[in-house]
Amino acid sequence: MKNKNCIEETVAKALETQGYELIDLIIQTHGSKKLLQFFADKQGGITLDDCELLSNKIDAVLTMENLIDGAYILEVSSPGIKRVLKKPAHFKRFVGERAKIYLKEPIEKRACFTGLIDSADDEKFILDDGMNKFTFKYDALKKANLDPETEF
Repeated sequence: MKNKNCIEETVAKALETQGYELIDLIIQTHGSKKLLQFFADKQGGITLDDCELLSNKIDAVLTMENLIDGAYILEVSSPGIKRVLKKPAHFKRFVGERAKIYLKEPIEKRACFTGLIDSADDEKFILDDGMNKFTFKYDALKKANLDPETEF
């Protein structure tokens, strides 16, 4: 199996030509097979039909480019309401939205912050927790997700 970055880059390029964005890829072992979970999106959101189309497209790319050795399980879905934020473009797109971030190294004994994305550029973003504004560089992040407040 090729490394995760190679798989992500190859599949992302193939999806972009169709108007889709690969948001994330999670690879896990599921018995003797690899489980590949692709999360994709497009302008206006992704439908079940999109997931089926992308599943066929991704399967073809994985096979043609010989990216996976042996049997695998392929899942394609939307990023969901707690979508991962990985790129500066994601933070820019969701300015004004609530996010939860985890840092690689704690700041003042804190590694987890929740607040509104106040602003974002190519180098950093500002998170407003309602009392303070914190500036974070993207390379300091371990993980970041949207964290909408949901009402039932």
